[in-house]
Amino acid sequence: MKGFVFSGPGKGEVRTLPDKTPGPGEVLVKVAFCGICGTDMNIWRGTDHSARGIVPGHEYCGTVVETGMSVRSHRIGDRVSIDPNIPCGCCEYCRKGRINLCENLKALGVDIDGGFAQYCVVPETQLYDIPDGMTFEEAALLEPLACALNGINRIRIDLGDDVLILGGGPMGLMMLQLARMKGAGKVILCERLEGRRTLAGELGADLVIDDADKAEEVLGKKPDAVIECIGSPGTQAKAFELVRKGGNVQLFGDGDMTRTFSLPSMICYEKELKVTGAALNPFTHAQALKVAASKRVNLLPLISGRIPIEKLKETLDRGYGKDDVKILVAWE
Repeated sequence: MKGFVFSGPGKGEVRTLPDKTPGPGEVLVKVAFCGICGTDMNIWRGTDHSARGIVPGHEYCGTVVETGMSVRSHRIGDRVSIDPNIPCGCCEYCRKGRINLCENLKALGVDIDGGFAQYCVVPETQLYDIPDGMTFEEAALLEPLACALNGINRIRIDLGDDVLILGGGPMGLMMLQLARMKGAGKVILCERLEGRRTLAGELGADLVIDDADKAEEVLGKKPDAVIECIGSPGTQAKAFELVRKGGNVQLFGDGDMTRTFSLPSMICYEKELKVTGAALNPFTHAQALKVAASKRVNLLPLISGRIPIEKLKETLDRGYGKDDVKILVAWE
């Protein structure tokens, strides 16, 4: 089988790999699509962690083609979505139900072979059936949608609240739709790229701006909540300035652990802000399936390209361009 093997920052290649066989409690999945995530870009640039010598890719789906011993929940031919994050179940965080903070967390596509290969071995505990009527392409976006759901579940948005979203990439465009589902009054999205601004309007943004400093002017007041979906120190700090007193700030964007930003020491006190983070997808993959199946979150418009595995290195080298939102590696 073909697969892309990561050997270090900026280094990787498509190789012919040995065929895989599932062990007890595992299944072999024929991969249909695997999304290229911002985390994959960070791993490629060396600003995020990944094991060397593995197949990356953690946003994927496919078909069960073989089952190992003791597998009970899935059969050959099942269409499945994969939750890549595997908690240990034994640490303090897992026993408190906070599995996304697991001290021994392993992830398919980060620590273990993932979806940038024709086939992948997956523990049956990580599989979710794809419902009838959902395409494989939509199912490839369920993992990032599950992460966005964790974020929207953690930030307080009361009915009628005005919400500003900083960043119109895949996560920002998902957050836009989820904020509307939560009953936001007006949703404003700030994005510098024109194509993403146009898409934000099509997906239901009430106001679309290209400069965060315009938010208060177009809204007529400061927003009740600000969700930062870029991960840049500049926009992270800006979120605290833009939000109203008594408001909510969520730092959702996946940034770089080596970069920092500074704030006035009294800003959270004076504004009495509630600040949240949102890591991964604790128990939200099943929720993502239901939300996507309901079509209240439209995932297909986020897909801006489909490439063969042979084009993956080129895409990682250049990064996402101004016309890109979400690119999928297509195996079908």
